[in-house]
Amino acid sequence: MSASPTPVRRADELRVVLLVSRARAAARSGDLDGALRLLDEADDPALAGHRDVLDLLARVHAQRGEPARAAEYWRRVQEQQPRDPAASAGLARLDRLGRRGPRAALARHRAGTALAAAVCAVAAITAGTVVLTDDADGPPERSAPSLTDRAERLAQRLDAEHRARQEQERARASARRADAVAALARELRAPGVDAAVRGDAVEVTFTDGLFAEADRLTPVGADRLAVLGGRLAGRQADVEILGHTAAVPGAPDSGGSVLALWRALVAARELSAASGRPLTAFTTASADQRDAPYPGLARNRTVTVLVTPD
Repeated sequence: MSASPTPVRRADELRVVLLVSRARAAARSGDLDGALRLLDEADDPALAGHRDVLDLLARVHAQRGEPARAAEYWRRVQEQQPRDPAASAGLARLDRLGRRGPRAALARHRAGTALAAAVCAVAAITAGTVVLTDDADGPPERSAPSLTDRAERLAQRLDAEHRARQEQERARASARRADAVAALARELRAPGVDAAVRGDAVEVTFTDGLFAEADRLTPVGADRLAVLGGRLAGRQADVEILGHTAAVPGAPDSGGSVLALWRALVAARELSAASGRPLTAFTTASADQRDAPYPGLARNRTVTVLVTPD
């Protein structure tokens, strides 16, 4: 009574494909010893007893001139699949190679040549199981795709499905992010406080200059910052504040300024007090003079606030 093959899980199918592919590559390069080491080290029964592993072991041993070992592995294939065409053809070749007499010598020559070519190409592993026959027996007969072929197609399909799921998840995450940023922009807007989406963040600007001169806030400026700070309360977001100055004659027209940095620090103090967030939760910097948000001097006595939700 023939042995039933052990059921192969999907994960094991993929591991078999990887093992056979590596051993096949070694055999193709002429490293038959390396191919055997890879196959013999498959101590997992799900791999070591797999039909495609046993078949490749038989072919490599045949190529090494070890017919007894080749026959052993092809018989193990037949224990799983009594009508396996590759195993039957391989055993038939070995049988003809072992006969005596003139006809047997001719058969051995023809069978040995066919078997060696089959092993070198590792045909049963690369393009479905091929039954190799003598010229007199007619053309090669191709069987149904092997489990390795099916597993390779399964691996390709699973990989494609995984990439598609990843792309869908990225698209959904991007859409959720865009919705969250757009909602944040709406919630931060107020009279005199504008909020616009800038990529994954919201840029807040003020319609009026916040500072009367130097780093002294106007009453309106203090109110605007208090409103924005209140709307930032309780939110999980990174807040960056950039202080601005307008380029004036005789002063550097790029590179930022100490005054702009002081304005950012003053705004951070006001937003911290209004939002309840610690002062260290705000990042402050000087904007470049060339990045002043408005034409003219008065409105550029201001800051811009970049809010990036976590």
